[in-house]
Amino acid sequence: MNKISILFLMLLASATYAQEKNNDALNQLVKAAIDYSPRIKEQQQLVNIGDYKTKIQESALKPQIQTEVSVTRIDPVAKASFAFGSSTTELRFQPNMNYNANIGGNYTIADWGKQALVIEKSKLETNLSKNNVEGLKTNYAYQVANLYYGIVYLQKAIEVQKEQLKLVADNEKVIADRLKQGDALDYDRVSIQVRYKNAETRLTDLQSQLEKQIIYLGSLIGKDAHGAIPANADFVTGMADLTADAAYDQAQTANIDLKTLKEKDLIAEREVKIAQLSTAPTLSAIGQFGIKNGYLPRINGEIPPVNEDFKFNTVLGLKLVVPVYSGNRGAYSTEVAKLNKEMLKYSVDATNQALKRDMDAAQNDYLTAKSKLDLSEKNVFQAQYALKLAESRYKNGVITNVEIEAAQTALREAQLTQLQYQYMMTLAKLEINRLTGLKFW
Repeated sequence: MNKISILFLMLLASATYAQEKNNDALNQLVKAAIDYSPRIKEQQQLVNIGDYKTKIQESALKPQIQTEVSVTRIDPVAKASFAFGSSTTELRFQPNMNYNANIGGNYTIADWGKQALVIEKSKLETNLSKNNVEGLKTNYAYQVANLYYGIVYLQKAIEVQKEQLKLVADNEKVIADRLKQGDALDYDRVSIQVRYKNAETRLTDLQSQLEKQIIYLGSLIGKDAHGAIPANADFVTGMADLTADAAYDQAQTANIDLKTLKEKDLIAEREVKIAQLSTAPTLSAIGQFGIKNGYLPRINGEIPPVNEDFKFNTVLGLKLVVPVYSGNRGAYSTEVAKLNKEMLKYSVDATNQALKRDMDAAQNDYLTAKSKLDLSEKNVFQAQYALKLAESRYKNGVITNVEIEAAQTALREAQLTQLQYQYMMTLAKLEINRLTGLKFW
């Protein structure tokens, strides 16, 4: 194996290791944010509530049994008097004191599928809540990813700025030596000091931006985020480079917004069917057994022995309820449900329209940044070479302080520009994958 092949394998292994390290740190942060998020926990409660709502609807398909114990005093009660010779007999049709204890129940035999549709709708609503939970997780994941790579960018920018400070400090030492030899002016010393202070200010600004990003990240994961991102982390996402068309095709099944609309469409479909069945009859079986008083021939107002007045009784029957007229409420409800379903179709079209636009824009940003990155890499190489020549010439007194400063500034700007394009490519890739609905964690 020749030296070039060995070098290539070493670079490939190094890149793979960096990617795995990047992905591991990012995945841990995403997991921490999802586990901590109160919003996700709140949405998860809606899923749990939905499960119980479904169980409540399913209970309507089971027999409904209840027990009843009642004591009622009635005054006056209907009665009749009959005369037989010299004697009078009084007949009561109901006792003053009425006692009743029974167990009864009813069971829906047929409702022409109304309750089954209600149960289906409840399950679909729970699935919608689950989809909302996944949508929140996806949003948090990509939000953390954006912060992660923003911090990576700032860390690298700070390193570039520190290198710039070092170069300025080295120049200051050279000028100090020249001042001693009389080859430089106080103007050169003051100028380099001003330049050093400006570089320090830019470094402070970058460090402040980095601290804000870390604080924001810490608020998402619920703990201090300092040190959570490796200092040598790079812009390696491990995500596929999707074209806008390929991403759009995948988004039809994976995009969270489209999945939500599909769930809502299924719910709307059940709502239409439920509204159409609002005038369907309901057939139920009813039954009851227990004991009560008030049976002939012994009807009185006192509590008699059970074997003298209380009787065991049963009730069995069927009940058919047929809606006849409700002011066309069922027809109106059906039309409303149909309009809601039709509205969802337009929502899907509008979402796809926005999705295609945003994907095309993100791909354009990616390709533009990639093209500029290729140029910036050449600029960095040329700026490094130019600075090397300028430093040599400056030490030999061939060029002025202004020219060496210009070379140093050109290198810093080229390096920062290169970082910006790498960062822009990463953000564009994240956006395409987010719109597609791909899960990277």
